[in-house]
Amino acid sequence: MMNRAGHAVGRLGGVASRVAALALLAGCGEEEAVGSATESYTSGGNDTTDAGLSTMGGWSGSTGWVTTGPEDPIGPCGSDPLCLPPGEMVPTEKPDGLPSPLPGVYDDQGPAPPNNQFRALIGFPTRQRGLLESRVALMYSSGPWFRQYMTVEAWMADHAPLENDVALVENWLRSRGFSIDFEAKNRLLVQFSGTVADFNATFQTELHICMRKNPLWEDPPFPVYCTLDRFTLPKFVAERTNGLCTADLPTEKGELSKEVGEVVSDPPGPENYGPRVFYGAYNMHPLFDAGFTGKGSTLGIVGAGTYHSIDLQIFWKSFGIERELPTRVEVMEPVFERVTETALDVQWATAMAPGAATTVYEGPDARNTSLLFTWNHAISENKVEVLTFSFAHREDSEPKPLRHQYDESALMGAALGMTLISASGDSGMPDTPCSSPYVTCVGGTRLIADPEGVIESEWAWVMSGSGAAKTFARPYWQDGDVSDDRRAMADLSLHASTDYPMWMRRWAKWDFFGGTSFAAPAFAGMIAVVNEHRRSRGLPRVGYLNPTLYLHAATRKTFRDIKYGETEHYKAGPGWDYPTGIGAPDLAALAQALP
Repeated sequence: MMNRAGHAVGRLGGVASRVAALALLAGCGEEEAVGSATESYTSGGNDTTDAGLSTMGGWSGSTGWVTTGPEDPIGPCGSDPLCLPPGEMVPTEKPDGLPSPLPGVYDDQGPAPPNNQFRALIGFPTRQRGLLESRVALMYSSGPWFRQYMTVEAWMADHAPLENDVALVENWLRSRGFSIDFEAKNRLLVQFSGTVADFNATFQTELHICMRKNPLWEDPPFPVYCTLDRFTLPKFVAERTNGLCTADLPTEKGELSKEVGEVVSDPPGPENYGPRVFYGAYNMHPLFDAGFTGKGSTLGIVGAGTYHSIDLQIFWKSFGIERELPTRVEVMEPVFERVTETALDVQWATAMAPGAATTVYEGPDARNTSLLFTWNHAISENKVEVLTFSFAHREDSEPKPLRHQYDESALMGAALGMTLISASGDSGMPDTPCSSPYVTCVGGTRLIADPEGVIESEWAWVMSGSGAAKTFARPYWQDGDVSDDRRAMADLSLHASTDYPMWMRRWAKWDFFGGTSFAAPAFAGMIAVVNEHRRSRGLPRVGYLNPTLYLHAATRKTFRDIKYGETEHYKAGPGWDYPTGIGAPDLAALAQALP
C-alpha cells in the first residue's frame, strides 16, 4: 500500500502437549487444532456479513459419491463424462468470492453483457486441515518437532486436494462450456474462463460490472465483476470445493515496452527517506558490518505486472547498493505493463538484503484472480524463504471465500517453513491477506529520524491498517495480548507515514510516497538477512514468525515498544496494541534472540 504525502490515502497497494495429543488423533473430520482460525464455508450468500467463527476442519473433499469418472465410458455411465446420480446435481447455496456493490469501493454499473468473457478461480480446501494445523503448531513450539518443516512432497501426499476431486470438478466445468486455463501446482486453485451468459446460467446468478476503486495511487477506477445475488453449485461441487473465489474480466493484452536509458548514480535529495534511514533506525548496521547481507537467502515478491530494471539499478546505485538483478517469473498470462507497486516492493525489499537471491512472481494485473493465484503459486513453489505481498484490499471490502483462500495457501507456507509478510494497509483498517494468522502483518509508524536513521521519535501512524479480523478466530499465540475473540492486527510495525515519505525511482525520475507498502517489503528483506545470520550458527530459516514473536520472551524484547499515537479506531500504548503490534524491530538483536 503506497500513498502520496499530503494526499488522501489510497491503496497500491502448555501448547505443545495439547497439540501433540491432537496430532495423534487428528484426521479427516476432526476438530481443528489449537490456533485454528478458519470458519465454515457452509453458510450461503454473497454479502460481506460473516456469521460465526466456527471451523472447517476435516473438509478433505474425499467423501461423497464415488465414480469411475470420464475414463470409463462403458456401463451405466454411457457417454456421461461425470457419471453422477441426480442427487449429486442438486443446486446448493455456496458463498462466493465476488464482491457486492459497496459505494466508493465497488460502484455498480449494471448487468454485464452476456457475450463478455470472464476468468474465474474456484478454490479447494486443504485436506485434513486440522491435522496440518496441529503439525504446524508443533513445528513452532519447543520440543522435538521444533522447526522440522515439511517438504512439498509430504504436504501433497497428506494435505493436497485429491486429484480425482479436482478432475471431477474440472470435467464438470468443461461440460458447462468453460475452458480450464491454469491448475495450481498444489491443486488449491483452478482458473477457468468462458462467457458471462454461461457463467450466469451455470451459477444461477447475474454478473454485474462494478468500477473498483484503484488500489494503485492516483490511477483511475477499473472495471471488475460483482454480483447482487447468492450463488448455487451442484451438491458434489459444493462438497468438494470452497466455492468460487474470484471472477474478473479477461486479462488485457499488449506488449511490454523496451527499456531505454543508462544506469547512472543520481542521488535524490535529503528531504525524504532512503534505505539508510531504515538501516539505522532498525539497527541493521551491526549485521552488515559483520558481513551479513542476506547472501544464501532467498527472497520472494508477489507482483502485478513488472518493474523497470533500469530504474531499479539507478535506485541501487544512487544509494550505494551493489547486488544482482532479481529473477522474474511470469505466473499466468504474459505480463504487458509495469506497475508502481511492483517497482516499489522490489526496490525496498532488495535494498534491505543486498546479498539475497530475489524472485519476483509476476501476475498479469492487480485484479483478485491474478493476485490470489500468484500468491498461491509463489508458496507452492517453495523456492523462497521469505515472501512479501502489498497488493490486496481492505478486508471488509472482500468476500469471505477470497480471504480464506489466501489463508489456505498461507497455512501451506507455514508448514513448509516460509515467512509470509503482508502490508497491513493504509486505511486504518486491516487488509487481506494480513488477516490470516499464518501471515505476519506489518503495520505503520511515523518515524522522525535523521538521514542515517538516528531516531528522534516513533509513534503509531494514523492510517496504519489495524483491527480485528472479520472471520479468523484469535490464534493461541495472541491469547495473552488480545481480549477480542478474533485475530488481531498488526503484529509489528515499521515506518510508513506520508508525513516523512520514502524515495522510489519511478518512470525515470525520483518520486516519493508513504504507506505500509514500504514497511512490508523492507521487513521481508530484513528477515532474509536474519536467515543468513542463522545459517552461520547452524540454525534453520525462521519460517512462520508469529508464535515466536508473541510467545518467546527474548525475541519479543528485541522490539521497541511504540507507546504513542493513534488511528481513528485504536490508540497505541504500552505492550502490544492494534496500530503497531509488538513494536518496531532491532534487527541485530532479533537475529541473536530468535530460537
